[in-house]
Amino acid sequence: MARALLRHYGVVERRARGFTLIEMMIVVVIIGILAALAVVGYRKLIASSHISEATNIVQNIRVAQEGYHSETQQYANVSKTPTSYYPRASPIGNVQTAWGAPCADCNAGMDWSQLPLHLDGPVIFGYATTAGPANTTPAPLQVTVNGQALGFPNPSPTDWYFVAANCDLNEDGQAPDTNVYTTSWTNQVYVDGEGQ
Repeated sequence: MARALLRHYGVVERRARGFTLIEMMIVVVIIGILAALAVVGYRKLIASSHISEATNIVQNIRVAQEGYHSETQQYANVSKTPTSYYPRASPIGNVQTAWGAPCADCNAGMDWSQLPLHLDGPVIFGYATTAGPANTTPAPLQVTVNGQALGFPNPSPTDWYFVAANCDLNEDGQAPDTNVYTTSWTNQVYVDGEGQ
């Protein structure tokens, strides 16, 4: 019996080779760069979500102040000072604090429960709101937003309120912190020191 001979022309056998040290180092450097970018992006995403909490609650406090004013003909002067933050006096980073505890730094006869606020869970930021009648000096007289002074009328021609939110998002224990502000004189919400 005759067997057909199979011939493969042009096929060259090669030994399987691995990665060189240079190729491996390049891959490790690329993975390191991508990981660093992912961490930075993740931190920005987390800071943005915390700032969203503050802007939403500051807007809710604004609406609650207007509701309180429509019922009582005055705004609620809940906080002793514009920096008497509730529910935590010194809000830090990822420390969540439940809303609804007794207010230790509120004005006599005032409490956050008097404002019709409905919060679903714990908060990261601390919140303060001061208020007063027309022809009084607002507290504070001005705040700094991204290096620009934002002043308020003195004395105020109308009833007024000021709302502030504060948190040390980067947890360094040093000023400046991230602050969110709004007032009765404007519809705008101001964010200062985003992510600090």
